[in-house]
Amino acid sequence: MSERLHAVRVIGRLKVRETLIGPGYYITLTLGLLLGYFLVRGFTASVDSSGFNYHLHPVYDLIGRSLEGVFGATFVEQLFAEGPFLFALSVCFVPVFIYLAVSSVFRFGLEKKVGALELLAYGPADGAAYFLASFVKDLLLSLLSLAIIACFLLAAALMNNLLLGPMFAYSLVLILFFSLSIYAYGILASSLTENSGSAIALFTGIILFFLIILLGSFTIVSDYVQTLSRVFAWVVQWLSPFFYSNLGLQAVQAGETGKIVLSLILLLTVSGALLFLSHITLKVKGVRA
Repeated sequence: MSERLHAVRVIGRLKVRETLIGPGYYITLTLGLLLGYFLVRGFTASVDSSGFNYHLHPVYDLIGRSLEGVFGATFVEQLFAEGPFLFALSVCFVPVFIYLAVSSVFRFGLEKKVGALELLAYGPADGAAYFLASFVKDLLLSLLSLAIIACFLLAAALMNNLLLGPMFAYSLVLILFFSLSIYAYGILASSLTENSGSAIALFTGIILFFLIILLGSFTIVSDYVQTLSRVFAWVVQWLSPFFYSNLGLQAVQAGETGKIVLSLILLLTVSGALLFLSHITLKVKGVRA
């Protein structure tokens, strides 16, 4: 176990360094911060004497109409009840999150295909150490990114005489735990497939499937279609990180600390189960493409 932990530490450190010396991470982080800036500025222009009115700004008019058409007016009101920062936090992190998740899945599949993972397995590490190092790399860079985004949004709040709101800190933690479960699905997809293209296709399919199920449970449709959607969602929701993160967000809105902690534990449980399944898969299939 100590040898594996040592391998995870060494490989993880190299992966973090490789990510930080490349331009991709900084480009996506900058893009996220720019999106956050425009969202905060747009929100301040959407406030009148009656409060927040998304029709006053073209960007928020598009966002508000789209969200209201899918989720309803109540969802939009709750989303922006404490200002733009909950929405801006998610939007800011999305580019970095996609970059970290996709690059890790692609790299895993590529190194399996060219034999680099097999070489490591014959030497100082094994498949589990390799994917745990990738997981730790994504965890550390997600923490760094969320810290930078939080500081940026705090500065934006101060400059525009706004408050982040009590839900902001809880949302930071929820986003981090949610991201870990998605990274774990990426590792599982890489473990099940033979190359990077297949891994990305499977990973994308899994995420889109869970996202469609989540959207289906909220979308305003006929009672019959909504009933079918909810029944199907109930069957698969226990595997979906979106389901547990949504439970956590509802608990944050209701101020139920126990349910918030429970949702975080469930997200960690999903991540752990996926990592364990990835380990079993690599032991059965091996690290050779």
